[in-house]
Amino acid sequence: MDGESDKVVIRPAHPTDLNALTDLRPPRGLHEDRFDRDKQYVVAEIDGKPAGFGVIQFRGDPMWERPQQVPLVMDVWVAPNLRRRGIGSRMIRALEQSARERGFARVYIQVQADKNPQAVELYKRLGYQPLQSKSYRDFFHEVDDHGNVREGTEVIVDMQKLL
Repeated sequence: MDGESDKVVIRPAHPTDLNALTDLRPPRGLHEDRFDRDKQYVVAEIDGKPAGFGVIQFRGDPMWERPQQVPLVMDVWVAPNLRRRGIGSRMIRALEQSARERGFARVYIQVQADKNPQAVELYKRLGYQPLQSKSYRDFFHEVDDHGNVREGTEVIVDMQKLL
């Protein structure tokens, strides 16, 4: 790597990072529930400032359509002005390493292929393979900072990588 990418540090996120992560990408509720033993939450920093984050969940939620697909890499996000510099790849590799350290032989990821074809290509370059021949509709729910629940569907593809 060269230049700015050399300055990137990937490290575990801590509750003390909550305000900086919220400033990077609101809302606060997006980040609050990610600091527990069933997840590894990482932050990418450049010069001590957050540039992105990612999380891997090690235990399936019973509300998920496929709770057996764990560990599941979720919400890998890099600030738009810092994309395409290898930061997302480095976070994914760090999350994969945390899965290896816990004894997992594979990792799953879900992606909205229609909205984020660049992510699909990134995951393929990193060794992920689609589990379906085409995307499908999946149910989701999220809670905002005010406790409002938003539910809907998204079109996704499941991918897996053998570690």
